[in-house]
Amino acid sequence: MRQTEKKTRNGDCTVLVCSCDRYADLLPPFAALWRKFWPDCPFEVVLVTETAPDDPLCFDRVLTNPVGETWCRMLVAALRQVETPYVMLLMDDYFLTQTVETARIARRLDDLKRLGGGNLRLIPNPPVGRARAVRLEGEDNLFRYRPQTAYCVATQAGFWRRDYLCRLAERQRSAWEFERCGSFDPLTAERPILVTGAKEFPFVDAVHKGYWETFGLAACRAAGIDTRGFTRTRPPLKVRLVEGVKAIVFALVPMTLLVRFQNRFALGATSTPAAGGK
Repeated sequence: MRQTEKKTRNGDCTVLVCSCDRYADLLPPFAALWRKFWPDCPFEVVLVTETAPDDPLCFDRVLTNPVGETWCRMLVAALRQVETPYVMLLMDDYFLTQTVETARIARRLDDLKRLGGGNLRLIPNPPVGRARAVRLEGEDNLFRYRPQTAYCVATQAGFWRRDYLCRLAERQRSAWEFERCGSFDPLTAERPILVTGAKEFPFVDAVHKGYWETFGLAACRAAGIDTRGFTRTRPPLKVRLVEGVKAIVFALVPMTLLVRFQNRFALGATSTPAAGGK
């Protein structure tokens, strides 16, 4: 019975893990944590990158694209090679920290289908304040982001309708544009973008701006992964100061207003191809 359920579920959804050569060093710890905390993942796990790793790691399949291709073009090419109507979109630095509740995650996929959503985020990021999201009455701690709210479109962990995600990605280039500009795309009003009121996929965003976050390294060490051979570093003081100033600005200025201003003048945009400025 268990095998039958798994086969049926595989026909509904594929996990897409987006990476690139510049972040290939993250794939071994990502895979080690995946095998430890989600060994019964019921979906095919597909890596999307530029150059296939020598070791398949935890991935069932690897889809490669030309080196230097934009993040969105890589994603669209991968989506066109996936046959399932839904995908779970993840990034290579989303490191699991606890055992995934497979039954609960599967129910969230069912919620997305039932409610006709384009995306169901498994972490409330951005937070679900009244200005950003509306609670869905009668649902299990589910909210709907208001259309054209900053970061209502994001690469944060969650389920997507494959065709909807493909249409959004076709209109942008980098991951930066996908989130910043895609959030104000008219498509955000076409289908509900849903989000859970609490974090339900137990991961940390282990790398920011190319540097290790403290909790990313801590997740590896807690799982028994030796981090002494890691070549990526912690951020220097200058980067930490800039991020601190940005955090203060975001706390003082309404996020949607600020991101519209950033988009208008392309502030903070990245030209990095596949990595998208993670």
